[in-house]
Amino acid sequence: MGILLAVLGAIAAAFWAFTHFVNAANEGREAIRDAKGVIRSSKWKRRIDQRLIENLSDPREAAAIMIYQIAAYDGDVTDRQHQKIVEDMRNAFGADEETGEGLFAFARMAVGEINDAGNSARKILRPVNEVCTPDEKAGLIEMMERAAEIESPPTDAQRRLIAEVRRILSDA
Repeated sequence: MGILLAVLGAIAAAFWAFTHFVNAANEGREAIRDAKGVIRSSKWKRRIDQRLIENLSDPREAAAIMIYQIAAYDGDVTDRQHQKIVEDMRNAFGADEETGEGLFAFARMAVGEINDAGNSARKILRPVNEVCTPDEKAGLIEMMERAAEIESPPTDAQRRLIAEVRRILSDA
């Protein structure tokens, strides 16, 4: 009888150990999948960020990104800045309310993904350099200056970005 209990105990212990090892293997497999998913999503995010800037073809979108970045240098973009920027884009681009809001939303998304449009100004301004006349380029700089002055006098970061945009647009 004692031997039978010992054998049954050994079988139960083996079953418990086997179950424990299988669960540990499954958890390890899930951890590996999670790690691969993080790597895959970061690669995908980099591709999206890269495509957003490199495939930019509409000079209005490029201008909207730079204007939004100027406002974002002040901190969070306020409702007042939002309204003034959309109104300015509508007047300058001859756009309707929906298009102006769409350009603003696109700019907010682009700046959110790339963090600082000033670091990619040359890439962003490529469509402006290719398509726009000197008067339109000067208009963009004026729009940026107006956006910088909505809430307060321009900061050093805003002045540097405006100077950089002016330099990029005059080099072309």
